[in-house]
Amino acid sequence: MSDTMTGEAPLVASPQVLAYLESLSGRRPIWERTMPELRREGYDEILAAAGEPEPVAIVEDVLAGAVPSRLYQGAAHQRDVLVWFHGGGWMLGDIDCFDPLARALANRARCAVLAVDYRLAPEHRYPAAVEDAWAATLWALRHYSRVAVGGDSAGGNLAAAVARRARDAGVAIAMQLLVYPVLDYAVSSAYYERFSRRYAGFAGQDRFGTETHDGIRHIWDLYVPEVARRLEPDAAPLRAATLSGLAPACVIMAEHDILRGEGEEYVRCLQEAGIPAESYSYPGQIHGFFHMLSVMDDAQDAVGRAAGALRRAFA
Repeated sequence: MSDTMTGEAPLVASPQVLAYLESLSGRRPIWERTMPELRREGYDEILAAAGEPEPVAIVEDVLAGAVPSRLYQGAAHQRDVLVWFHGGGWMLGDIDCFDPLARALANRARCAVLAVDYRLAPEHRYPAAVEDAWAATLWALRHYSRVAVGGDSAGGNLAAAVARRARDAGVAIAMQLLVYPVLDYAVSSAYYERFSRRYAGFAGQDRFGTETHDGIRHIWDLYVPEVARRLEPDAAPLRAATLSGLAPACVIMAEHDILRGEGEEYVRCLQEAGIPAESYSYPGQIHGFFHMLSVMDDAQDAVGRAAGALRRAFA
């Protein structure tokens, strides 16, 4: 994995990031909270940062390959669709709390958005989420002329896994839209260890680096308890034998994100394989900003960039 933390330049968070992190001060680490607590608090945090949902022409709940999903359309009879997988470490979130983001993407990309309510760990461990993501994508391929897949964080992981499955199955995906995706099982890597040390005290948070690192380790333990399976390409898309033949990609990252290194590595490997791949890294930003449409100006910009990439892919 490439080293993107060279040098000793000061780590500067944007003013909006500083305010957001201050609002979360006192929050206990995820491994100290029960799953009901995590889900309730996560739901509230996501909705509070997302703001008021935008109106769209059509919203309907559907079964996409037997997977509960919600279809958003800015206009009737749209023929292009983004299949969207929400973030949350494969264990948090649902289509309700990411509803404002799905609406914003539908309006700005001028395509349908199919938000997939895939099964969550630890009740449903790997590969349940991947199987749901793939089933919903196959449904979309039967109902729409052009299909893109996308997601943020753990959802980006699912989108990348689906893009590889589509290539292997010989079906066309217009684009993979990956927002600070999880792409490798790298909790013991030198990159992660360096992040843990360098980000101690970041933005006034004494344990920002170590809690981020330990949090990812905890998430992997819940999602894929069988350690050997964490290197399968459905779990770690960067571990695929080859990235040749994959759909074009748009990858959005945050400067102060432990996942930035694997996002950059994925873009580099795609480009070396001859796959068009554009990337954007937001200075001063942290993991999770993409859905924070009411508290982060960068979220508005990033959603706009993502929508533009989708419009170009569908064109």
